[in-house]
Amino acid sequence: MPTSIPRRRVLTAAAAGAASLAFGASAQSGYPDRPIKLIVPFAPGGATDITARMVADRLRIELGQPVVMDNRPGATGTIGTQAAMRSPADGYTLMFTTSTNQVIAPLLLEKPPYDGARDFAPITLLIHYLGVLMVSTSVPGKTLADFMAYAKQRPGKLNYASSGVGSTNHLLGELFKSRTGLDLVHVPYKGSAAAVQALAADEVQMYFDTVPNAQIWMKQGKVKVLALSSDARSSLMPGVPTLVELGVLDAGADYWMALMAPLGTPAPIIARVREAAAKGMASAEMQQFAANGGGEISTGTPEQLAKLLVDEQRRWGEVIRRNNIRAE
Repeated sequence: MPTSIPRRRVLTAAAAGAASLAFGASAQSGYPDRPIKLIVPFAPGGATDITARMVADRLRIELGQPVVMDNRPGATGTIGTQAAMRSPADGYTLMFTTSTNQVIAPLLLEKPPYDGARDFAPITLLIHYLGVLMVSTSVPGKTLADFMAYAKQRPGKLNYASSGVGSTNHLLGELFKSRTGLDLVHVPYKGSAAAVQALAADEVQMYFDTVPNAQIWMKQGKVKVLALSSDARSSLMPGVPTLVELGVLDAGADYWMALMAPLGTPAPIIARVREAAAKGMASAEMQQFAANGGGEISTGTPEQLAKLLVDEQRRWGEVIRRNNIRAE
């Protein structure tokens, strides 16, 4: 038999619910009425910062208020991310985030300062950059199957590069190893420029990088591109198969950028910002900007971004634990 609930409690809950709905409706109709701060957890001048500034300008146009950049670099983006987490949840502080600081960086720490999937309010994915599996021209053959056959005959003799311990391409390399059973030796470099130069010089035989970097070296005939790490083929490289279609990965593994807000930001405000971001990213200017940088526009719902965060935590967390990878 159901337990009776006191009438006062029912009225209190109803009043609270009504107040919440009223605040949400008010916030939606009046928001924004002053400038918005966009925290970027990386230094000015880099690719992430440039993209964030483009997004901020489109948000300014769509929302009708200035969007002020607030760069908070340091500790692989975790300093700025913590600042965003601690900001008021009123819609006037947003965060431009990436797979690096939102998911990977805290997983590499013994005592992570935040949970990228639970401590923030997701707004929308913005753009993703495809990963490209490249090999040295010294490796015979033209396909991934050729490379795998070559590597299997030389266990522990072939190297793969990364832009640093714990970087996205390091984790992707370890995921590739576990899914193929190949015995490849990891060689970390200080940044992607040094890593791809090492590949071109045959110091290493494999490296994951982004499409624009791959195209530069491929056109010079110094590397060979064998596969993409995305779910679907790209118009930028239509003839290159994906690791998903080749059966190596169950789902794509790309570098992405997204918009987040402090946890507790009202749903109507999240919806308003998401709508503005979607319109802005659909503009011809942003479409051209993404294509020039080897990226693809990929907006969606807060629920889709939330699922991506959980899936990425599970995938990269497993890779990090299995290989005992820690931040340096």
